[in-house]
Amino acid sequence: MRNFLFKIISVKTNKEFKRLYHGRGEKTFPFLTIDSIDKILFVQFFEKNDYEDEIINLLKENKKYETIIIKKRYTNETFAIKGEIPKIYYAIENNLKFKLNFYNQNIGFFGDTKNAREYIQKISNNKKILNLFSYTCGFSLYAKKGGAKEIFNIDISKSALNIGMHNHQVNNLYDKNIKFLSLNILKSFKKLQKLGPFDIIIIDPPTYQKGSFIANKDYIKIIKKLNSLSHKNTQILACINDPKITKKEFIELFKDNSFKYIKEIAPPNEYTNSTLKSIIVSPKNI
Repeated sequence: MRNFLFKIISVKTNKEFKRLYHGRGEKTFPFLTIDSIDKILFVQFFEKNDYEDEIINLLKENKKYETIIIKKRYTNETFAIKGEIPKIYYAIENNLKFKLNFYNQNIGFFGDTKNAREYIQKISNNKKILNLFSYTCGFSLYAKKGGAKEIFNIDISKSALNIGMHNHQVNNLYDKNIKFLSLNILKSFKKLQKLGPFDIIIIDPPTYQKGSFIANKDYIKIIKKLNSLSHKNTQILACINDPKITKKEFIELFKDNSFKYIKEIAPPNEYTNSTLKSIIVSPKNI
Protein backbone atom coordinates (compact mmCIF):
# COMPACT_ATOMS: atom_id res chain seq x y z
CA MET A 1 0.00 0.00 0.00
CA ARG A 2 2.78 2.45 0.89
CA ASN A 3 4.52 2.14 -2.48
CA PHE A 4 1.22 2.31 -4.37
CA LEU A 5 0.07 5.43 -2.56
CA PHE A 6 3.32 7.36 -2.64
CA LYS A 7 3.82 6.59 -6.33
CA ILE A 8 0.45 8.22 -7.01
CA ILE A 9 0.96 11.37 -4.98
CA SER A 10 4.56 11.89 -6.12
CA VAL A 11 3.41 12.50 -9.71
CA LYS A 12 4.58 15.90 -10.96
CA THR A 13 1.75 18.43 -10.74
CA ASN A 14 1.21 22.16 -11.08
CA LYS A 15 -1.52 24.54 -9.90
CA GLU A 16 -4.10 22.99 -12.25
CA PHE A 17 -6.58 20.37 -11.08
CA LYS A 18 -5.39 16.81 -11.76
CA ARG A 19 -6.96 13.49 -10.90
CA LEU A 20 -4.14 11.35 -9.56
CA TYR A 21 -6.16 8.19 -9.01
CA HIS A 22 -9.62 7.22 -10.25
CA GLY A 23 -10.66 4.02 -8.54
CA ARG A 24 -14.31 4.19 -9.62
CA GLY A 25 -14.87 1.18 -11.88
CA GLU A 26 -11.51 -0.36 -10.92
CA LYS A 27 -11.22 -3.69 -9.13
CA THR A 28 -8.35 -2.75 -6.80
CA PHE A 29 -9.65 0.28 -4.89
CA PRO A 30 -13.07 1.09 -6.40
CA PHE A 31 -13.98 3.19 -3.37
CA LEU A 32 -11.15 5.73 -3.80
CA THR A 33 -10.35 8.89 -5.77
CA ILE A 34 -7.39 11.23 -5.21
CA ASP A 35 -7.10 14.74 -6.67
CA SER A 36 -4.33 17.31 -6.72
CA ILE A 37 -5.84 20.82 -6.42
CA ASP A 38 -2.79 23.09 -6.36
CA LYS A 39 -1.58 22.90 -2.74
CA ILE A 40 -4.41 20.62 -1.60
CA LEU A 41 -4.57 16.83 -1.82
CA PHE A 42 -8.23 15.87 -1.89
CA VAL A 43 -9.06 12.23 -1.08
CA GLN A 44 -12.57 10.76 -1.33
CA PHE A 45 -13.82 7.44 0.04
CA PHE A 46 -17.09 6.48 -1.65
CA GLU A 47 -17.72 3.28 0.31
CA LYS A 48 -16.77 1.78 3.66
CA ASN A 49 -13.59 -0.27 3.16
CA ASP A 50 -10.79 -2.12 4.94
CA TYR A 51 -7.97 0.19 3.76
CA GLU A 52 -9.24 3.57 4.91
CA ASP A 53 -7.34 3.91 8.19
CA GLU A 54 -4.10 2.69 6.60
CA ILE A 55 -4.42 5.15 3.72
CA ILE A 56 -5.14 8.07 6.05
CA ASN A 57 -2.18 7.23 8.31
CA LEU A 58 0.18 6.97 5.34
CA LEU A 59 -1.04 10.27 3.91
CA LYS A 60 -0.13 12.01 7.17
CA GLU A 61 3.53 11.37 6.28
CA ASN A 62 3.26 13.33 3.02
CA LYS A 63 5.21 16.59 2.81
CA LYS A 64 4.35 17.65 -0.75
CA TYR A 65 0.91 19.16 0.00
CA GLU A 66 0.17 21.95 2.47
CA THR A 67 -3.33 20.62 3.11
CA ILE A 68 -4.81 17.11 2.90
CA ILE A 69 -8.62 16.85 2.95
CA ILE A 70 -10.55 13.62 3.46
CA LYS A 71 -14.17 13.27 2.36
CA LYS A 72 -16.13 10.17 3.34
CA ARG A 73 -18.95 10.21 0.82
CA TYR A 74 -20.78 7.34 2.49
CA THR A 75 -21.11 9.24 5.79
CA ASN A 76 -20.87 12.81 4.43
CA GLU A 77 -17.90 13.58 6.71
CA THR A 78 -15.23 16.06 5.57
CA PHE A 79 -12.10 16.84 7.57
CA ALA A 80 -8.46 17.83 7.16
CA ILE A 81 -5.66 15.56 8.37
CA LYS A 82 -3.10 18.25 7.50
CA GLY A 83 -3.65 22.00 7.38
CA GLU A 84 -7.13 23.51 7.40
CA ILE A 85 -10.04 23.35 4.98
CA PRO A 86 -10.14 26.77 3.28
CA LYS A 87 -13.34 28.80 3.18
CA ILE A 88 -12.54 30.07 -0.32
CA TYR A 89 -10.61 27.97 -2.81
CA TYR A 90 -10.59 27.36 -6.56
CA ALA A 91 -9.89 24.51 -8.90
CA ILE A 92 -7.88 25.74 -11.88
CA GLU A 93 -8.43 24.26 -15.34
CA ASN A 94 -6.84 25.84 -18.42
CA ASN A 95 -6.30 28.92 -16.24
CA LEU A 96 -10.03 29.21 -15.49
CA LYS A 97 -11.14 29.31 -11.86
CA PHE A 98 -13.96 27.17 -10.40
CA LYS A 99 -15.05 28.01 -6.87
CA LEU A 100 -15.11 24.97 -4.55
CA ASN A 101 -16.91 24.01 -1.38
CA PHE A 102 -15.26 20.94 0.11
CA TYR A 103 -18.16 20.37 2.51
CA ASN A 104 -20.71 19.84 -0.26
CA GLN A 105 -21.21 16.31 -1.57
CA ASN A 106 -20.13 17.56 -4.99
CA ILE A 107 -17.51 20.24 -4.45
CA GLY A 108 -18.40 22.36 -7.51
CA PHE A 109 -16.16 20.90 -10.20
CA PHE A 110 -16.10 17.72 -12.31
CA GLY A 111 -12.73 17.06 -13.95
CA ASP A 112 -14.03 14.20 -16.11
CA THR A 113 -15.88 16.62 -18.44
CA LYS A 114 -12.76 18.67 -19.26
CA ASN A 115 -12.52 17.42 -22.86
CA ALA A 116 -16.21 18.14 -23.43
CA ARG A 117 -15.77 21.67 -22.09
CA GLU A 118 -12.85 22.23 -24.42
CA TYR A 119 -14.96 21.03 -27.36
CA ILE A 120 -17.71 23.51 -26.47
CA GLN A 121 -15.16 26.32 -26.45
CA LYS A 122 -14.04 25.40 -29.99
CA ILE A 123 -17.57 25.56 -31.47
CA SER A 124 -19.09 28.45 -29.47
CA ASN A 125 -18.04 31.53 -31.43
CA ASN A 126 -21.10 33.73 -32.09
CA LYS A 127 -23.46 30.92 -30.98
CA LYS A 128 -26.63 30.96 -28.87
CA ILE A 129 -26.29 28.30 -26.19
CA LEU A 130 -28.64 26.46 -23.82
CA ASN A 131 -26.83 24.89 -20.87
CA LEU A 132 -29.22 22.47 -19.14
CA PHE A 133 -28.43 21.22 -15.63
CA SER A 134 -25.70 23.85 -15.62
CA TYR A 135 -24.70 23.35 -11.95
CA THR A 136 -21.82 25.82 -11.37
CA CYS A 137 -21.71 26.70 -15.09
CA GLY A 138 -18.37 25.24 -16.19
CA PHE A 139 -19.57 24.74 -19.75
CA SER A 140 -20.74 28.34 -19.82
CA LEU A 141 -17.27 29.59 -18.85
CA TYR A 142 -15.72 27.75 -21.77
CA ALA A 143 -18.49 28.84 -24.14
CA LYS A 144 -17.98 32.50 -23.25
CA LYS A 145 -14.23 32.11 -23.58
CA GLY A 146 -14.91 30.69 -27.04
CA GLY A 147 -16.91 33.76 -28.06
CA ALA A 148 -20.52 32.71 -27.46
CA LYS A 149 -23.10 35.36 -28.35
CA GLU A 150 -25.70 34.39 -25.74
CA ILE A 151 -25.81 31.74 -23.01
CA PHE A 152 -28.75 30.50 -20.91
CA ASN A 153 -27.68 28.54 -17.82
CA ILE A 154 -30.57 26.50 -16.40
CA ASP A 155 -30.54 24.67 -13.07
CA ILE A 156 -33.02 24.03 -10.28
CA SER A 157 -30.43 25.04 -7.66
CA LYS A 158 -30.18 28.79 -7.05
CA SER A 159 -27.07 28.30 -4.92
CA ALA A 160 -25.29 26.45 -7.74
CA LEU A 161 -26.25 29.21 -10.19
CA ASN A 162 -24.94 31.84 -7.76
CA ILE A 163 -21.59 30.07 -7.72
CA GLY A 164 -21.78 29.89 -11.51
CA MET A 165 -22.29 33.65 -11.69
CA HIS A 166 -19.35 34.13 -9.31
CA ASN A 167 -17.21 31.88 -11.53
CA HIS A 168 -17.94 34.10 -14.52
CA GLN A 169 -17.15 37.25 -12.55
CA VAL A 170 -13.88 35.97 -11.07
CA ASN A 171 -12.73 34.91 -14.56
CA ASN A 172 -13.76 38.26 -16.14
CA LEU A 173 -16.24 36.40 -18.38
CA TYR A 174 -19.50 37.91 -17.16
CA ASP A 175 -21.80 40.11 -19.24
CA LYS A 176 -25.52 40.82 -19.69
CA ASN A 177 -25.85 38.16 -22.41
CA ILE A 178 -25.24 35.36 -19.91
CA LYS A 179 -28.42 34.37 -18.08
CA PHE A 180 -28.79 32.26 -14.92
CA LEU A 181 -32.32 30.84 -14.60
CA SER A 182 -33.49 28.68 -11.70
CA LEU A 183 -36.03 26.32 -13.29
CA ASN A 184 -37.23 22.75 -13.00
CA ILE A 185 -36.26 21.77 -16.53
CA LEU A 186 -38.86 19.03 -16.93
CA LYS A 187 -41.59 21.58 -16.17
CA SER A 188 -40.16 24.50 -18.17
CA PHE A 189 -40.05 23.46 -21.84
CA LYS A 190 -42.60 26.06 -22.97
CA LYS A 191 -40.49 28.82 -21.46
CA LEU A 192 -37.32 27.40 -23.00
CA GLN A 193 -38.98 27.18 -26.42
CA LYS A 194 -39.69 30.91 -26.30
CA LEU A 195 -35.98 31.54 -25.69
CA GLY A 196 -34.86 29.33 -28.58
CA PRO A 197 -33.97 27.99 -31.01
CA PHE A 198 -30.41 27.35 -29.90
CA ASP A 199 -27.24 26.68 -31.88
CA ILE A 200 -25.76 24.51 -29.12
CA ILE A 201 -27.58 22.58 -26.39
CA ILE A 202 -25.68 21.04 -23.48
CA ILE A 203 -27.30 18.31 -21.34
CA ASP A 204 -25.27 17.22 -18.32
CA PRO A 205 -27.75 16.06 -15.66
CA PRO A 206 -27.23 14.35 -12.32
CA THR A 207 -27.74 10.60 -12.38
CA TYR A 208 -30.16 10.84 -9.48
CA GLN A 209 -31.57 13.98 -7.89
CA LYS A 210 -34.53 13.17 -5.66
CA GLY A 211 -37.65 15.07 -6.62
CA SER A 212 -36.03 16.62 -9.68
CA PHE A 213 -34.36 14.21 -12.11
CA ILE A 214 -33.72 10.47 -12.38
CA ALA A 215 -31.66 9.74 -15.46
CA ASN A 216 -32.94 6.29 -16.35
CA LYS A 217 -36.55 7.51 -16.58
CA ASP A 218 -36.33 11.27 -17.17
CA TYR A 219 -33.58 11.61 -19.79
CA ILE A 220 -35.92 10.44 -22.54
CA LYS A 221 -38.31 13.29 -21.63
CA ILE A 222 -35.53 15.78 -22.44
CA ILE A 223 -34.68 14.04 -25.72
CA LYS A 224 -38.29 14.13 -26.90
CA LYS A 225 -38.38 17.93 -26.46
CA LEU A 226 -35.04 18.73 -28.11
CA ASN A 227 -36.41 19.29 -31.62
CA SER A 228 -38.61 22.10 -30.29
CA LEU A 229 -35.46 23.84 -28.99
CA SER A 230 -33.30 23.23 -32.07
CA HIS A 231 -32.79 24.07 -35.73
CA LYS A 232 -31.33 21.79 -38.40
CA ASN A 233 -27.71 22.71 -37.59
CA THR A 234 -27.95 22.57 -33.80
CA GLN A 235 -25.20 20.59 -32.08
CA ILE A 236 -26.20 18.81 -28.88
CA LEU A 237 -23.66 17.70 -26.29
CA ALA A 238 -25.34 14.97 -24.25
CA CYS A 239 -23.70 13.54 -21.13
CA ILE A 240 -24.70 10.78 -18.76
CA ASN A 241 -22.83 9.16 -15.88
CA ASP A 242 -25.09 6.20 -15.12
CA PRO A 243 -23.13 2.91 -15.00
CA LYS A 244 -26.34 1.03 -15.83
CA ILE A 245 -26.56 2.68 -19.27
CA THR A 246 -23.91 1.66 -21.81
CA LYS A 247 -22.49 3.96 -24.46
CA LYS A 248 -24.22 1.93 -27.17
CA GLU A 249 -27.58 2.18 -25.39
CA PHE A 250 -27.11 5.93 -24.91
CA ILE A 251 -26.38 6.49 -28.60
CA GLU A 252 -29.33 4.30 -29.63
CA LEU A 253 -31.60 6.31 -27.36
CA PHE A 254 -30.93 9.36 -29.54
CA LYS A 255 -30.99 7.48 -32.84
CA ASP A 256 -34.39 6.01 -31.97
CA ASN A 257 -35.70 9.54 -31.48
CA SER A 258 -34.58 11.05 -34.80
CA PHE A 259 -31.09 12.28 -33.96
CA LYS A 260 -27.91 11.48 -35.81
CA TYR A 261 -24.81 10.51 -33.87
CA ILE A 262 -21.74 12.58 -34.73
CA LYS A 263 -18.96 11.69 -32.29
CA GLU A 264 -17.97 10.68 -28.78
CA ILE A 265 -15.92 12.88 -26.46
CA ALA A 266 -14.01 10.66 -24.05
CA PRO A 267 -12.98 11.77 -20.55
CA PRO A 268 -9.30 12.62 -19.90
CA ASN A 269 -7.01 9.60 -19.80
CA GLU A 270 -6.62 9.63 -16.02
CA TYR A 271 -10.31 8.75 -15.61
CA THR A 272 -9.72 5.05 -16.23
CA ASN A 273 -12.94 3.04 -16.51
CA SER A 274 -15.06 6.16 -16.07
CA THR A 275 -18.78 5.54 -16.58
CA LEU A 276 -19.23 9.01 -18.09
CA LYS A 277 -20.58 9.02 -21.64
CA SER A 278 -20.42 12.30 -23.62
CA ILE A 279 -21.63 12.37 -27.23
CA ILE A 280 -22.43 14.94 -29.91
CA VAL A 281 -25.70 14.49 -31.80
CA SER A 282 -27.73 16.62 -34.19
CA PRO A 283 -31.41 16.69 -35.25
CA LYS A 284 -32.19 14.50 -38.25
CA ASN A 285 -35.63 15.66 -39.34
CA ILE A 286 -35.85 19.43 -38.80
